[in-house]
Amino acid sequence: MSSERKTVQTDDALPQQDELSLREHDREVLEFLSQNPSSLLGFQGLKRKLRIHPEQLSRALHRLAGDGLVEQTELGYRITRRALDLIVPAVEEEDQDGTTVIQASMPSDVDIRDLVAEMKGTWIRPLRWQGITESAHGQLLSWVTPDNEVQIDARIQNGLLTISTRVTFQERLDEAIKLGHLIFQHISRTFSSEGFSLASA
Repeated sequence: MSSERKTVQTDDALPQQDELSLREHDREVLEFLSQNPSSLLGFQGLKRKLRIHPEQLSRALHRLAGDGLVEQTELGYRITRRALDLIVPAVEEEDQDGTTVIQASMPSDVDIRDLVAEMKGTWIRPLRWQGITESAHGQLLSWVTPDNEVQIDARIQNGLLTISTRVTFQERLDEAIKLGHLIFQHISRTFSSEGFSLASA
């Protein structure tokens, strides 16, 4: 009887952290599985939870298993230790940072370094530039309101732009969400503007 367990690849065959580039549904699957690393989830359960078309989900799981990021057993799918080492630090940090307002894919031809250079130091309506954090998990640009009670963060990581917010008082969450959309619109206009430099092919 043939085993249904996927062949385990050696570390040398797996993608390194700086090479990891996930498609949208691949990331959805990994982030969901990372919430309960010890759980084994069946295909139908993943499909219901993630609401991904079966063919797209099947392809995502096949890619992730091929890269050694997801393991398939007779009982279902689970995230591998390797994948947790790659994605959990960023996921945990986003959870601690507050509420995600919006997440979108970045065009592949945008020069991220030039985009960050354009955004550095900018004040956007009531928001004042706070600073930038660069790490192995991407680049985090931050703005705050004059009273420092609302912070908006823009994280650029693995081809994704994620806008999140932190508030001192929950009553200001709606205001913060609107400001998050304002930052998203400003960044989108910046890399869409005529004359903005694009990454070399």
